[in-house]
Amino acid sequence: MIDRVVGGSRYLALLAVIGSFLASATVQVYGLVRVVVNAYNAYIGRDYSDQAAKEVLVDAVSTIDLFLVGTILFVFSIGFYQLFIADVPKLPPAMQVTSFGELKARLVSVVIVALLVAFLGEVVEWDGTSPEILAYGAAIGAVILSMGFVTRYLEVGPAVGEPAARSEAAEAPPDEAGARPTG
Repeated sequence: MIDRVVGGSRYLALLAVIGSFLASATVQVYGLVRVVVNAYNAYIGRDYSDQAAKEVLVDAVSTIDLFLVGTILFVFSIGFYQLFIADVPKLPPAMQVTSFGELKARLVSVVIVALLVAFLGEVVEWDGTSPEILAYGAAIGAVILSMGFVTRYLEVGPAVGEPAARSEAAEAPPDEAGARPTG
């Protein structure tokens, strides 16, 4: 009985699957709306100064960042599903997830890109006189270095990019209901 309860509890991961999928859809749609609004403002405003060009560039990079985050949330959704519920056949290699380590490495990568995009926005708006940007850049650099350290040296399991060892239960084909054996 306990085995069935524990085995069935993996379906709680559906909450994470649904939540990350909805978050992905929200971010992707927001990014698309932002592209349309920014394009409209860029063409209607007819301001072609250097400052306006910098703002368009920062908007474009931060919108790409939105799409990247939305895509990673989608990969997280598929990854949670693959890890807890059942395999998803015929996925492209970039969307296949075999371990929590892979999901964490992808999250670290996205956080680093998001920090760099935030710093780029600050650099574009920088007036060139205040030294505060150095402290901001150093703080972001420290966060990136610490994330790299934790990912590289404190992780247990395969290094990022190496295939994870799968258990026999994970390699066994799913039953009729799509569930993998738990033993």
